[in-house]
Amino acid sequence: ALSDTDTDARAAACATLGNFGEKAATNEVIAALINATRNEDYYVRSKACEALGKLGEKAATDEVVAALINATRDKAYNVTWKAWKALRELGEKAVTNEMIAGLVSVWWEQCVHLAE
Repeated sequence: ALSDTDTDARAAACATLGNFGEKAATNEVIAALINATRNEDYYVRSKACEALGKLGEKAATDEVVAALINATRDKAYNVTWKAWKALRELGEKAVTNEMIAGLVSVWWEQCVHLAE
């Protein structure tokens, strides 16, 4: 369903996977949700971020953290908000030097953008 042509079906698939929580945190599901964070539709991207957060510490991989940090740069506010929330929900296991560096980079980009 994550590759369905219908946007609502893709978003619903993300939401459903997230509702399963850590039980759904398989490599296949995580990879599909990471891919969905780059979907052309902002609603699908936001649902993918939300789902990754709901998968909890089992999903706290470097790839997931990188995808969520990238999503914090999204032009759609709903996506950035869901990405920040998901990073928080991944728990302490997700906190790495790479995550901190990525978040500082995003923060700096946003400060520079506001100053322009």
